[in-house]
Amino acid sequence: MSRQTRTRLLTAGVLLTVFGAGVLLGFAADSTLTATPAGAVETQPVAENEEGEAEERRRVPMYEQVGPDSAQSVMIAALVKEHRARMDALNREFQENYDPRYRVIVEETREAIKEVFTEEQATQYQELVEESDRRRAAEQNGGSDDR
Repeated sequence: MSRQTRTRLLTAGVLLTVFGAGVLLGFAADSTLTATPAGAVETQPVAENEEGEAEERRRVPMYEQVGPDSAQSVMIAALVKEHRARMDALNREFQENYDPRYRVIVEETREAIKEVFTEEQATQYQELVEESDRRRAAEQNGGSDDR
């Protein structure tokens, strides 16, 4: 194996390790497993509509905040579409190759955390975890909720 190949493999391994650690750290900090798109900011806080239901506001990408003209917007849309397709492919690859191992680590971490708690706290923690999992599943299924 050439030195260049070893260097590339080592670099890929380090990047994957850093990425995995970041994902786990993010999960530990915010167990929702949802991410804010890079470069997005919330335009307004959540408000209520006329029926009193919560209404979420759209996040505005940074490139839109700069005020591109129509020609720039068309070019940016094409770039975003191309790169989104690449990211989608990478996400599918990640899901296929690493999600099962990731899920095992998440479950092992949850179980270890429950062992620290009293029985009552562990029960409450489990209920919170299950609610979070239900919300995440509903979001992934287009917002439908089984309740």
